[in-house]
Amino acid sequence: MTTTIVSTVELPDKARELLRNYDIDLYELPRLSKDEWTDVLSRTEVLMCWCGREFNLADNINSMKRLKVIQTYSAGVDHLPFSVIPSNIEVYSNAGAYSVPVAEHAWAMILTLAKGLHKPVLNAKDYLGNEITSPRKIIESILLVLGTGGIGKEIARIGKEGFRTHNIGINRSGKSAEYFDEVYPTSKLLDALPRADIVAITLPLNKHTRGLIGKEELRALKRGAIVVNVGRGDVVKEEDLYEVLKERQDIRFGTDVWWVHNDHEEIPPRTPLITLPNFLGTPHIAGGAQMEIAEYAMIRAVENVIRYIKGEIPMNRVNRDDYV
Repeated sequence: MTTTIVSTVELPDKARELLRNYDIDLYELPRLSKDEWTDVLSRTEVLMCWCGREFNLADNINSMKRLKVIQTYSAGVDHLPFSVIPSNIEVYSNAGAYSVPVAEHAWAMILTLAKGLHKPVLNAKDYLGNEITSPRKIIESILLVLGTGGIGKEIARIGKEGFRTHNIGINRSGKSAEYFDEVYPTSKLLDALPRADIVAITLPLNKHTRGLIGKEELRALKRGAIVVNVGRGDVVKEEDLYEVLKERQDIRFGTDVWWVHNDHEEIPPRTPLITLPNFLGTPHIAGGAQMEIAEYAMIRAVENVIRYIKGEIPMNRVNRDDYV
């Protein structure tokens, strides 16, 4: 039986080519008129989407009576309206599609903060003698990574192979992971934080991770710690972060992800974080800023849909209990 697949954005040529070998009807919504949407959505079995501004899933879910699978192009799925998605619909994320560029960006921020390049100081004496900018050693540091999935593993690999770091991982189960010397469950986070020279946050946002890092965790950091967040902004409590960075200028904090208010990331944030000399921010560009990265991610998503078409088990099934 022919499978009707709908993409909410136009696919790269390579992705279309991959799908041509299968018994499917493929529709790309930008190529259709609004009048055509109703018929196509009523026949949709697989929806591929960012499901952000380009397509309001909550407004259209009731018209997709035959929908069985949602495959996101994004790695995170915290933006999906799980409360209105019927429980019989399987949701698959695109976890791992952005691991390399996001890990590279994390290390760019780590090195920028470690060497004091986040705050231009052209006088050598002031640069070397200032707690905000004085260079810090990276080689053989203790690296703590929150989240041992694709991005976390790649950050750990770069650290291990490039800077001989000793890697500690934190995940929900405490299960060991490649490139990590030690792995502990989230319940042991406060024990691990004081050991770390560098902390990288790569966690997705769900009901288990929202607000995980607050005053207690931030104040547990060792003197001179460097922290970067490439997961989701709301894993860290915004007000708490501002308060602790203001009182402890020995901590240097960088983020590519921001806090959500009124259903969108606010850049700059509501707190005056960007005025602090020990804060570095980039506008959520680590994962998909370049077209080739976005296209690679879309191809990865299509490959996962092909697993479903072939009767195989797709990767990255989302546990809706983490979000509802």
